[in-house]
Amino acid sequence: MAVALLVAVLAIGFVSVAAPTARAASVPLSLYGSATAGWGTSSGSESNPGPTLTVNQGDSVTITLHSTDGVEHEFFIDLNNNGVWDTGEPESAAFNSTTTLTFTASQAGTFTYYCLIHPTVMKGTFVVQSPAAPGMSGNLVLYIGIILVIVVVVGVAVLVLRRRAPKQKP
Repeated sequence: MAVALLVAVLAIGFVSVAAPTARAASVPLSLYGSATAGWGTSSGSESNPGPTLTVNQGDSVTITLHSTDGVEHEFFIDLNNNGVWDTGEPESAAFNSTTTLTFTASQAGTFTYYCLIHPTVMKGTFVVQSPAAPGMSGNLVLYIGIILVIVVVVGVAVLVLRRRAPKQKP
């Protein structure tokens, strides 16, 4: 039975190494803004509300922001949904051409993004998805099934070998 136990321990170790883990990604996004038309993913596609942007919690997000009207804008994500920028919320520098904003999406939820200067026209939805809850993925179930089959086969083999071994007389 010691062999069966060793095989089981090794198999569980293999599963823990082989099981996929969620990793944060670097997510590049682009937004084009106009004080009269809103935000868009390309010049000429601006609308109000702007496009929904979706990332995963933990992602490193870099948003390249473009002013399509030459007017000054300032992008922010309203993490507490109070309609104004607060300390700690992602915010770009003021820009009238192009700038970038990089931050980590650390808080899961659905938020509104705005232009601080033109908030009624330039807004959209920013979604930060929670990491998938740990559970039994299809591969993990398969691995556990294989482990159980191996343990049973080794256990039966050990029993058969013990019964066939010649008994020594004292």
